[in-house]
Amino acid sequence: MQALVLIEELGSIRATAQAMNFTQPALTAAIQQLEAELKAPLLVRSRTGVTFTNFGQAFLRHAKLIVAQSRRAQDEIAQLRGHWEGTVRMAVSPAIGLGLLPQALRQFTLQHPNVKVHCRDGLYPNIAPVIRDGTLDFALTPVHRVDLESDLVAEPLYSSQVVIVSGVSHPLSRATRLKQLQDCDWVMSSPSRGPGAIIEEAFQKSGLPAPKVKMLCESFLALPAVVAASDHWMTTMPRILFENSPFKEQLCIVPIQDELPSPLICTVRRHDLPLTPAAMQLIGWIQHYALKRLDKKASK
Repeated sequence: MQALVLIEELGSIRATAQAMNFTQPALTAAIQQLEAELKAPLLVRSRTGVTFTNFGQAFLRHAKLIVAQSRRAQDEIAQLRGHWEGTVRMAVSPAIGLGLLPQALRQFTLQHPNVKVHCRDGLYPNIAPVIRDGTLDFALTPVHRVDLESDLVAEPLYSSQVVIVSGVSHPLSRATRLKQLQDCDWVMSSPSRGPGAIIEEAFQKSGLPAPKVKMLCESFLALPAVVAASDHWMTTMPRILFENSPFKEQLCIVPIQDELPSPLICTVRRHDLPLTPAAMQLIGWIQHYALKRLDKKASK
């Protein structure tokens, strides 16, 4: 099952055998034995590589979850015995990645230097499949909790501040009302109902027609550059992303007085898969800095 997961990632049996320190014939024989036990072909081999049959795709979903559960079980037993090792796998939104995560990771890695952390970009709902199949332990992402699938649970951390951003030369860069922006061309960073499409919710609450979406840019690295390069586009982004952008001098926050929605940043995970002690401690550090952030805001 580990081999099948790697074959999907690497695209070939040869590369998988090398990664697992197996000979290619030995790995091929093991896969053939599994196919014989299941009485179904799992892989199709060709000159261009290897692909999964329909049977293989179905079995792969179970294999991923079983491999992930096995890894978590081994990590948890080791950590309960005092051997803090293993891996924590998570996805984070840009607001978390630029805000709380660096502080939390610093404390966590000082406390547990032998635990590896695998961190990737990701927003809900796009990362739901890899949470569901056990590839990720959890995600830190904005989420509409009413939209959450029934097999996932979301625990709130804090609300993220979102701003409307344009290039400094945009003719409406000093607009103060959403109504003034209804004819603008918008770049969204996620599909509808995602956190990067929050302008749709803002327009709806203000009784305005749906915004004119001209581009979907799901790369938060590229988004500020794309908007900065045009005198016509507007977008929304977390304030912290704007403040840390290398294109900040070419961008500006549009001073809209209408209230914008504040996405709720949550820890999202499968409800039926327990987290390892290491994963819980990392989340604990993130919650610690989230509370400090809220206390700082309250004191102001």
